[in-house]
Amino acid sequence: MIQKGMNVFSNISSLSGGAIAAVAAKAAASSLLLRISYESIEFHTDDGRPVNVPVRFIPHPENHALREFCVVLGNVNIQGLSGASEVHVTVERVRKMTDIPDDIYIKPEYINLYLDGGEGISRLTAAEHGVPAGFANIDKEARDVIFEAVADAIHFADIMPLIKITVSAISYNNSSLQFSITGGNGSVARTSQDDVLSEIAGAIQEQYESGIRNVIAVPGNAGHKYIQDNTHISMAHCIRCRNYIGDTLDMAAMVGMENFLLVGNASKLIRLAAGIMDTHTWNADGRREVFSLHTVLAGGTISQARILQDLATTDQMLAKLTEWGIRDAVMQSICVKIGDYVQNRIGGKAMKFGVIPIHQDYGILGQTPDIGDVIACVSREQFALSIKK
Repeated sequence: MIQKGMNVFSNISSLSGGAIAAVAAKAAASSLLLRISYESIEFHTDDGRPVNVPVRFIPHPENHALREFCVVLGNVNIQGLSGASEVHVTVERVRKMTDIPDDIYIKPEYINLYLDGGEGISRLTAAEHGVPAGFANIDKEARDVIFEAVADAIHFADIMPLIKITVSAISYNNSSLQFSITGGNGSVARTSQDDVLSEIAGAIQEQYESGIRNVIAVPGNAGHKYIQDNTHISMAHCIRCRNYIGDTLDMAAMVGMENFLLVGNASKLIRLAAGIMDTHTWNADGRREVFSLHTVLAGGTISQARILQDLATTDQMLAKLTEWGIRDAVMQSICVKIGDYVQNRIGGKAMKFGVIPIHQDYGILGQTPDIGDVIACVSREQFALSIKK
């Protein structure tokens, strides 16, 4: 659990309903998308004052695609929430657009986010400020700060899932009360890189202390079924290294892990062949350069390399390499270079490693040299963990 706010105030009476909902939304989104568990969240008011807001996790073991957090109001009287005891926010991944109702808030800047009101939030009985009747009573300032809080977590997750945000409010004394969410008056503190790295470090340390010495790690935040189907290794205990591959390697080697297997999205792992160890899209790309260089090194032509330079996605580049009949040779060359850079990152530490880039359509694209023992050790231990009661 990450506790925020050693030098901040904890006076939620100065906050708006929108600010409180945004805090709970940030906690829920961070838990769902980044696996970060907060005990409190900082909210920065318009006058620059940080306010520490405690949050509480509400478990939903039956639904892994949803997280719920709440803020307890106590006896605080907040505009629109008079008589309310708690404000709850659920953040849920939505699989189909048909699951999104029509009377739900959207914002052009965040095309994958949808905001609605749930239990205890009144609905508009007539159009107000351009919002039709039937929508949840959440004003524009509140909507803006809630959307911004969830978008911040998505930014670090480096994915674009469809997300439904639902704000609810309950009263201990009168369950029939209906409330509104109003005001923004500031913004939720941004997610920091340290928060994400702390979560990764905690996961590695927890595995080491439980006796695990052979870890499997996955970059990004996508689903793992296609990875498990291709490697036949259980992903139940994988380490999600997000885009911090270099830092995750450092942490695993430092605690004393013996074998480290990195598997997953080829679009992320190919960047390692350029020495890029932080694979966030905004940090560096390098995919075109890697594919172009290794096309030539694997026997392709300069003309083919130039064609790759004009393509935008990994899928397009792999399709071209497949069409030319040189995909396997290019990927073998790339994986050798990935091995060189990862070995350089680990340095003289004893931990052995292997990297396997995978594509959802093409399957396993290659692997770094001398990976056999690493796969065997990781596979045995992960299988034992998967059947352990």
